[in-house]
Amino acid sequence: MSNTVRSGKPNRHEKITVTLLSGKPVSPDEIKSCFKGTDQESVLYRLSTNIYNIRKDGGIVKVHKEGRRVSAYQLVNFTEFDANGRYVGKPVATPAPVAQPVAVEA
Repeated sequence: MSNTVRSGKPNRHEKITVTLLSGKPVSPDEIKSCFKGTDQESVLYRLSTNIYNIRKDGGIVKVHKEGRRVSAYQLVNFTEFDANGRYVGKPVATPAPVAQPVAVEA
């Protein structure tokens, strides 16, 4: 899991994460259409490697299959990623304030 905040040019798997940020199942054809006409279109045959990199960063990716063929990918913990597709972790919940006991004088 990536514990560092990275800046700079987004990686290919981060661009794929951006397409999965809706939390709904996304077909491989929809992912490929996002890269249509770019220099990275030719390397999308390694889509499973990019999904593996998303999992290494902390993403939970559910794979929907029809038989042996992958029909869609779904990012389950999409709330733990920012708008650039980078893993930021779970939002930190702030604890509720605890009431101080009141001393009763006799």
